[in-house]
Amino acid sequence: MGALLSLLRGSSSGYTSASARTSRDTEPAARFSKQFSDFILNLGDSRNAQYVVDNFPEGDRVLRAGQALLQRIRTYQDGSNEIRAAISQPTPENEEAAWRKIGPSVVLLRECFEHSQSLDRIIPDILDELCSQVNDYDLGKTDRNRGLARLLADLMQSAFAFDSLKSSIPAIQNDFSYYRRTLPRMIKSQNDDIASNVIPHEVSNQMSLFYAYHNPMVKTVVDSASQFAKDSRNEPLVLDCISALAAGSFNTVKQGKADGPESERLCVLVLATCCILYDWISPQGIGSAQSSIDVKAVLDMVSEHTLADSTPADKVVRANCRTLR
Repeated sequence: MGALLSLLRGSSSGYTSASARTSRDTEPAARFSKQFSDFILNLGDSRNAQYVVDNFPEGDRVLRAGQALLQRIRTYQDGSNEIRAAISQPTPENEEAAWRKIGPSVVLLRECFEHSQSLDRIIPDILDELCSQVNDYDLGKTDRNRGLARLLADLMQSAFAFDSLKSSIPAIQNDFSYYRRTLPRMIKSQNDDIASNVIPHEVSNQMSLFYAYHNPMVKTVVDSASQFAKDSRNEPLVLDCISALAAGSFNTVKQGKADGPESERLCVLVLATCCILYDWISPQGIGSAQSSIDVKAVLDMVSEHTLADSTPADKVVRANCRTLR
């Protein structure tokens, strides 16, 4: 773990200061502000993101795919009028009109669901890389860890944004519900355009479960990270890694040492992501006395910053944590 912290700091040695060693004997919340007091995490350097592009292309692909889907969800074309007409006047013509309208939307919703499956696969890879012991202290490895921390936060930001959009567009749930109810008749349609939008029954069931949650994309990230911690059989190491990233982000913002507005935004995003993951992975949660993250200090500080769709960061953290409300 010491190697990881040195790399994230950008240090060329694994030396642990006397003050850091002493602080391990203090309360967890105090450790958060003291143990890593010299740990500053600046993520604005383009080399960090470039490392991901060059060396972790699958992560970059998942991120870009998610961002593209967000743009399409923002212009979601709902079928409320057509569905209303098909229900009030259930003629074959009205029903086909509704299917033609919601068909492309259902295909988009399937793509979003498949993106969640990609997230589920990539999150363990990112955490595994971040939590692994590294003995090479060169600059490339520093870019590696900062780049992966930024990637993790950017993926969570996309998840925040998707869930926020889903909550603000009731038609997503309504359109898919109508699709599911009329699927048996839709399958029999002789219209090729309508038939091409039919989704396999098993996939449709999985999508229904996915969209039933108020925060399906964040839940995917959280569940994937929690399963990784469980499968790794080294939950304390995972929590230590998350705490270290949180502390570095906290110090950078609190001490005004971000190297620009974008770096500060990314640090707030990393901090929010770490708090949520810690809360779900730790059996006691982030608000417990055993937590190594001082969540009260975090919430006080990030309340002045916004995340998805201009929502205050502290509200985003509370809404997605297990033990905070």
